[in-house]
Amino acid sequence: MKVGWVLGGYGLGMLPFAAWAVRLRGADIRRIGDGNPGAANAWKGAGKAAGAAAAAADWAKAALPVAAALRRGARGPGLVAAAAAPVLGHRTSPLLGGRGGKGLAPTFGAWTALGGPWSAVAFGGALVVTYGLLRLREGWAVVAGAPALLAALWTRPQRRAEVAAAWVLTCASLAWAYRRQFGWPPFRGR
Repeated sequence: MKVGWVLGGYGLGMLPFAAWAVRLRGADIRRIGDGNPGAANAWKGAGKAAGAAAAAADWAKAALPVAAALRRGARGPGLVAAAAAPVLGHRTSPLLGGRGGKGLAPTFGAWTALGGPWSAVAFGGALVVTYGLLRLREGWAVVAGAPALLAALWTRPQRRAEVAAAWVLTCASLAWAYRRQFGWPPFRGR
């Protein structure tokens, strides 16, 4: 395992692009929306362009180190660690006192690098269905969309063990991050 991929991924992951975008507008992202330092609150606090830029930067900070690790031949635990490190960096950012974002955009980035663009399309489509059409609460929508992602990632037969391990780790991370957005009933009101 190349420790550099993991350290580099964590280092990129801890960069709080959404918080910086909102700070440039003179606001504190922790006082916007649900207080999460993520792209949705950057969108609310600094506008559409800043929110979209924060989402793209959060996606890229995970996609790039995972793609680099793959390009350099990472396999096994090294690849799994390289995929989890940027998400963990985002979630535990020392630049935000250990209280980073939920990690949805970096998880999308890691999964896109692992499984190609179809994995992001599959999970994004599942979120549109579960959150948008079925009106599930955020936590339920993220968890309900995860099997679609696994199906898309499973199309990489040469990396199934790594994909399964990375999927379990990142889904567990998302479930924990969204634990306050689970509620009963699982559907939002009309």
